[in-house]
Amino acid sequence: MNTRIIFVEGIPGAGKTTAVQQIGHILREKGIVTHMYVEGDLDQPADYERVAYLQEENLSFILDKHSISSLELNRFRESIEKGVLVYYGKLEESALFPEEFIKELSFYDVYNQPPTIYRTLLKRKWTSFKKSLGHNDHVYILDCCLLQNPTTFLMAKNNLSTTNIQSFITELINEIRGFNPLVIYIEPTDITQSFSHVQKERSNDWFEFVRDYYTTQEFGYNNGLPNDLTGIIQYLTHRVKLEKDILSHSEIDWVHIERSQSSFGKVNEMIKEEISIRL
Repeated sequence: MNTRIIFVEGIPGAGKTTAVQQIGHILREKGIVTHMYVEGDLDQPADYERVAYLQEENLSFILDKHSISSLELNRFRESIEKGVLVYYGKLEESALFPEEFIKELSFYDVYNQPPTIYRTLLKRKWTSFKKSLGHNDHVYILDCCLLQNPTTFLMAKNNLSTTNIQSFITELINEIRGFNPLVIYIEPTDITQSFSHVQKERSNDWFEFVRDYYTTQEFGYNNGLPNDLTGIIQYLTHRVKLEKDILSHSEIDWVHIERSQSSFGKVNEMIKEEISIRL
């Protein structure tokens, strides 16, 4: 059997979602069963998307506060070692729970946890993902979960060392080495132009969140990044270097695609060629 995992990575505006869709189209034309997960997918199998982690007593307190029965929450929660996961993104999607309740749960998001807890939870998620793969000829295409999300959290929010981050990403890769992982890494030739383009497509709230996340937390504070577009570009430049270093030293099959803002057609052809060689 030939289960494959393809990761699509790059900075915001690199064209990851478009690449995932392109790869999925190519594979499905070949008759290959393909599972695609893009950024924001609540069913992402190798990451936590809008999931809270808290202690049972804290959850009980919040439930009592909002007069919600624990039975109502059963299909949206998962008890694990030393705590409970609550899928509050799916709670919101169900429209069965009050907004204030969901907002309170969001403060306990996995991506608000200390790095030690985050790493333990994410490693657990990857182990579970590995077990779910089974043995078949399916291909799984995942966006952001190998590099973008872990490096952004560990570097931008917590300013952990390059060695620390690289070691953790390698642990994740080791979990799924038996499934022929491939990374498609898309790098804009002009980061400023690429980010400015995606900024125009998204809301001002998105820009302000990203700006503050990149520039005002541990990495931005310790490196004196300005709280503006210049600071964002400085952070992203550093992140791209880190991610390429990680890929270069992790002994994983990866394809490095550089693109300008006007070269999406060429990128699609390169992706098609690389995928055809490997599958």
